[in-house]
Formats: sequence, structure tokens, C-alpha cells
Amino acid sequence: MFFPHLSGLRITNVSDTGTSMRVQAETSTVAARCPACSTPSWRVHSRYERRLLDTAIAGRETVVRLRVRRFFCTLADCVRRIFAEQIDGLTVRHSRHSLLARRLL
Repeated sequence: MFFPHLSGLRITNVSDTGTSMRVQAETSTVAARCPACSTPSWRVHSRYERRLLDTAIAGRETVVRLRVRRFFCTLADCVRRIFAEQIDGLTVRHSRHSLLARRLL
């Protein structure tokens, strides 16, 4: 596997543009935990595509186009009503670089 750090994802497409690698992926989990209260949620609010710059492969830039979900927090008293899922070992809130790429910067 070219992308061992993406093992928790379902890779839907990989393309080589000649100057860069483009990887399209989506999560394969059914639920996500609210970052504020740690309550698991299965109630999907929406989906969006996140673009992450990843480590280079064979000297070419690698971009991961990650389809992530926003969830409703199911705990009535939680301060967060809606949250976006984070992928352990790959994403950090608001970051446009993968964790691996951030370590190399």
C-alpha cells in the first residue's frame, strides 16, 4: 500500500497528474465522537470535501481529497450542536496538511 497512514479510509480514486498524486478517500466508520463531550453520534448532518496536502511520493506533491461528515451531537446539554469528524493520525481541526506532512514541515 502506498498510503499506510490512510488505512482507516476507503480510497475511492488515485490519479497521477504527472506533477502530483491525487487521492480521493472517504471515512469508513459509522459514527464519530463529539470533541466536546465524547458522546458517539450516528446522526449525520452533512458531508463536505476536505483538501489535505500530504507527504510527497516519488518527489511529487500528494493531495488527499477527503470526504468527511458533520454530525449532530446527540447529548442535549452539550455546548457543541454540530461537529466534523476527525480522522485519527491524519487530520487536525482546521488544518490543510495531514499530520504526517505537518511533522515534516
